[in-house]
Amino acid sequence: MESTAILAIAIFVVTFGGVVTEKVNKTIVVLGGGTAMVLLGVTSQDKAFASVDLGVIFLLTGMMIIVHFLAESGFFGYVAIRIAQLAKGRPIPLMVFLCAVTGGLSALVDNVTTVLLMAPIILLITDRLEIPSSPFLLLTVFSSNIGGAATLIGDPPNILIGSAAGLSFNAFLVHLAPIALVCMVAVAGYGVYLIRGHSFVSSDVRARVMELNARGAIRDMRLLVKTLSVLAGVLLAFTLHDALGFEPASVALAGAAVLLFVAKADPESAFKSVEWPTLFFFVGLFMLVAGLAETGILESIAMAGLRVSGDNLLVASLMLLWGAALASALMGNIPITTALIPVVLASIPRIAEAGPHGEPAVEMALWWSLALGACFGGNATIFASPANLVAVDIARNNRQPISFGTHLRASWPITIGSLFLASLYVAWRYAL
Repeated sequence: MESTAILAIAIFVVTFGGVVTEKVNKTIVVLGGGTAMVLLGVTSQDKAFASVDLGVIFLLTGMMIIVHFLAESGFFGYVAIRIAQLAKGRPIPLMVFLCAVTGGLSALVDNVTTVLLMAPIILLITDRLEIPSSPFLLLTVFSSNIGGAATLIGDPPNILIGSAAGLSFNAFLVHLAPIALVCMVAVAGYGVYLIRGHSFVSSDVRARVMELNARGAIRDMRLLVKTLSVLAGVLLAFTLHDALGFEPASVALAGAAVLLFVAKADPESAFKSVEWPTLFFFVGLFMLVAGLAETGILESIAMAGLRVSGDNLLVASLMLLWGAALASALMGNIPITTALIPVVLASIPRIAEAGPHGEPAVEMALWWSLALGACFGGNATIFASPANLVAVDIARNNRQPISFGTHLRASWPITIGSLFLASLYVAWRYAL
């Protein structure tokens, strides 16, 4: 192994260890690891900077600004009270309702936007009900990653795969929505177990919640109308992504710009609400993975795994699904999907030529395996998916931190369970 490859692995291991131990802020650790890849000559500055997915960065930025105006108007307080009253203040019905809404919204919009919208609501509801927020935030994240797997625009890895493979919105819906729906039911069932210690709310607390005036939570009705109008336009543009040809990041930034103008707001106040540590965490992560990719380590590992499959479509599909999930847990599902797409493109004709399956069947099996592995593997760790990081940072800013260990203890059952169900689905529908 070349010295640069050894150095890249060493930088990654040290960085990963720093995030896990939480001795230093994770953004500082990852940004340090990413810049170390450049300063120590593993990759060039141009390649490292080019690896940063500005689509992800700007999508987050635009939606964070829109969410700021929703918060200013009192929208989240209103919705929180109404949801709590709809569930009659009972945690289990509340959990099921939140999971269903989160999963459905993630499929229609994207999982990051959904978490940005749902996390403040959950924090307010749990505060009103006097129960811990972390189990509900974690279940919301799990639902967003699984629900987002159902459509082209629901999760960033799907957008990357759809672009590379020429797959339509309807193709994702037909092939991935069924297994996503099954796994959403599993999340709700797991949620009953996860909140088992917080499933009781006293009758006094529930009575106080039922007596709350939801309308009184709205502080600025004119701002709320303007913000919801802009948000509706943004969400519509997201869902019409195929027809309009507008990328989600451009739509989000346009929505933020329009809202800043029509609300006659102070830009400084809006930009202070942007979660800059989250954004720079992703910058560092993309640079870190770029260093590994530059040495050819990721592609070599992936190709070696596919060689082990012996050109057997079932084995190759399952190795890709579980390998993408594991790699996403370590390095994030966006950079891993980017790294694995060329491997899948190279493998399709080889497996089709060597086996009984035609090239269209091989394409379906491998692309859907990659999508499910990356999206479901996005639940595994706090930095496996952008949605996880957004939720963790929102929780931290509200003084209810979720540590790496807390997330991992809650995530591994649903991650393993959903991947097992996905394996059965891929084997049954595509690879047998």
